[in-house]
Amino acid sequence: MTFAEGGLLFSVLVAMIVVGALIGGYAGDRLGIRKALGSGAVLVGVGAPLRGLATGYLSLLLFMALVGLGYGFLLPNLPKLAEGWFPPKQLGVVTGVYMASLYAGAAFAISVTLPIYSILASSWRNTLLFSGSISALVAAAWWLGARDPPSANVLNGTKGDHGEGDRVWAKGQVWLVALLLTSMNVFFYTLGGWLPTIFVERGSSAYVGSLMASMAYFLAVPATLIIPFLSGVVGRRKPFLWILALAAAVASYGLLVAPVGFGWFLSAVLGFATSGIMVICYILPVELFPPSALGRASGIIVSIGFLGGIVGPFIAGLLRDETRSFAGVIILLVISAVFAAAIATPIRETGGGGRDRVEGASTRVRF
Repeated sequence: MTFAEGGLLFSVLVAMIVVGALIGGYAGDRLGIRKALGSGAVLVGVGAPLRGLATGYLSLLLFMALVGLGYGFLLPNLPKLAEGWFPPKQLGVVTGVYMASLYAGAAFAISVTLPIYSILASSWRNTLLFSGSISALVAAAWWLGARDPPSANVLNGTKGDHGEGDRVWAKGQVWLVALLLTSMNVFFYTLGGWLPTIFVERGSSAYVGSLMASMAYFLAVPATLIIPFLSGVVGRRKPFLWILALAAAVASYGLLVAPVGFGWFLSAVLGFATSGIMVICYILPVELFPPSALGRASGIIVSIGFLGGIVGPFIAGLLRDETRSFAGVIILLVISAVFAAAIATPIRETGGGGRDRVEGASTRVRF
């Protein structure tokens, strides 16, 4: 398999998240959370192990698409799941916990893949079958044990609390949060693809460059726990968006001008700031939109947001090829962070989850 073919496997995964988020968010509002999340779990549980049985590149591409489609169903319905089971004051922390679990799970998978590969006769097929079988077991456990939240508002959302559930796509706040997540995904996926190489170009060894870049991922987990808690205590989300975005912009510029030895610190700041903003992007829909339209709102936000994960690394690669330097890539990161700070300004302040609620109804901000 060529590097281009390997890159396409990742691209189709993200592209299908874009598609699946729209379908899954709608399904969550119409069919309920158990069925929507269960459908996503089944898609992942089927597609993941089948990758180990792929007979060729096209079939492998198809099974990766199934996994991406499944993730697309899952991501927009996690906020809706939290909405249904937890009170408003706890939603920020709950969101931080499940987002931290996503990052920790990814880090764990990366750390154990090579040992498992060695144990299973150095076979990538056996490795994918083994890891995929875990996804299948999780899907089965969900259908056997999960149930819909007790709140009737979370289900059968044919209309929103304002009678406009089917027109959630027309709400300006949806697109503002979606653009915020897009800018951060441009940032996050560009960092993930190019940060080790940036450090090497600045004079680091490949080994040390990879270790420095990994700091961004290590700091993602505490960020997704700390930022929701602090912003909830303060009762404001937007100041944290501004501070974190500007910190990301400064740290990005530091990649261009600071000695390479500062890479450890810069990478840590970039990971903490980016993940902190992204977790707020998953909290905001719960605080901005009625439960009956939350799936669709989250679906639009996730779908548009993950476009940044496709175009960001591609644009960065073009800039590197055209300029023969990562200076342009770093400027792209700075622009993305500054744009995030700017786009956060017109987003309604939700008060850190302090919405006024009346037994199943929400008084949310107007659009």
